[in-house]
Amino acid sequence: MGKAKRKKSSTVYRIVIVLLLAVIAFSLYKIGTILHEYHVGTEEYEKVQSAAGTDGSSFSGEVDFEALLETNEDVKAWIYSEDTVINYPVVQGEDNQYYLYRMINGEWNGKGSIFIDYRCENPFSDFNTILYGHRMRDGSMFNSLAEYRDRDYYEKHRKMMLITPEKKYDLYIFGVVTVASDSDRYKYSFESAEEEQEYLNWIRENSEIDTDVFVSAGDRIVMLSTCTYEFEDARLVVYGKLVEREEE
Repeated sequence: MGKAKRKKSSTVYRIVIVLLLAVIAFSLYKIGTILHEYHVGTEEYEKVQSAAGTDGSSFSGEVDFEALLETNEDVKAWIYSEDTVINYPVVQGEDNQYYLYRMINGEWNGKGSIFIDYRCENPFSDFNTILYGHRMRDGSMFNSLAEYRDRDYYEKHRKMMLITPEKKYDLYIFGVVTVASDSDRYKYSFESAEEEQEYLNWIRENSEIDTDVFVSAGDRIVMLSTCTYEFEDARLVVYGKLVEREEE
């Protein structure tokens, strides 16, 4: 009887080992798949930067939109933040799902694209333009937005650049807020200057940092949204004021 028990125990032990090895093998496969996907996405965006003439090490503010539009007519702008990974084309689709997991070339990739809310009818001309981007674990896309909660980081990155085919803007950061993914603060249409000012007052009152950037109704702002993890379906939103750059 003891021998039978030992044999049964040995069989169970082998089954457990096989299952553990299978779990480890599957986990390694998943990790490898994710890393490969990150690599493919990074390579693609490097190609896009090269085609657009926007290499981050020597970014001049000039963007070859003609080359970008030949690749994808949905390109609306380019966003750049010095000394960060933010150096990407900005697209706008017919909904908020297509570019969530597709790059500018239309290929599926977890990095997705930086994209404008499809409901924004006049991006960067209306009062508020909403941009979305993933907070990727490899540090890419909108990952660095979370750093704006740190005062030292903000002081070193007080503004970004946003370039459209028609104009160049500085984007002065003035607010950082954490909201729910279904928050009514994802607002793209305003009926009056009073409504715009109420929205700006809410940003000031709820911002996680204080800034000296003056913003009022009639200005144009950009809402940069990415994931955060303080609660379920939380979103980190960084607000910037658009200021048209003077021609040099």
